[in-house]
Amino acid sequence: MQITKLTDDSSWLIETADFSLVIDPWFTAQQVDGHPWFSLQKRSETYGPFEFQKDKPLFIFVSHPFSDHCHKESLLSFPTETVVIAEDRALKKIRAWNYFAALKSIAKAPFLLEQLTKVSLLNQTHHAFILHVEGKTLMYAPHGVKSSQDLPMVDVLITTTTTYKLPFFLGGTVNLGLKQAKAVLAKTGAKLVLTTHDQQKESRGLVGLFARPVYEYEDSFKSLNPGDSLAFTEFI
Repeated sequence: MQITKLTDDSSWLIETADFSLVIDPWFTAQQVDGHPWFSLQKRSETYGPFEFQKDKPLFIFVSHPFSDHCHKESLLSFPTETVVIAEDRALKKIRAWNYFAALKSIAKAPFLLEQLTKVSLLNQTHHAFILHVEGKTLMYAPHGVKSSQDLPMVDVLITTTTTYKLPFFLGGTVNLGLKQAKAVLAKTGAKLVLTTHDQQKESRGLVGLFARPVYEYEDSFKSLNPGDSLAFTEFI
């Protein structure tokens, strides 16, 4: 298995012997949630175009309904026959586009994928997903996940070290930050932590006005640059 970071934010490629999996593709220079007056994020670069292997199936996994994970323009750049697996809110959003021929819930993914956390009024963002493949277990929690959750032992943890705070009426703490990432590491015993969702972007609109990001780093965690890859045999 090989892991590649596709962008500076939270787009990833997992390549196995049997398939390729793109996670949360957002490749353009900006994204809007709802309307620009509410939330618009800009960055200086675009990413791609990417060439994915044609000799094995290509899947997409969308972990959240927000447009930096469920980005319409980036998703519609894939062929219509691409199989898209998405959490329920994102699945409903993508289905309304009437573009992809094959949409699947997490429970019906063609490989072993689990959502560990439930969406609720008080938890819209802090969700963890487990990918079981080639005898290894990978946890993806791009906004962080609370260590008080029932979390399993994993080989790889992909999570944020940035704390991103908003007022409670805009969602509260969106990214849980380094302290919580360390607590999750202690609970899961991950042999490798890859950082994600830590790109510093220009934020406009109401969210940008109130946002209070704190960017922190941990030497024992690994940060990849776009295009960097790791083979599992290199670290586990």
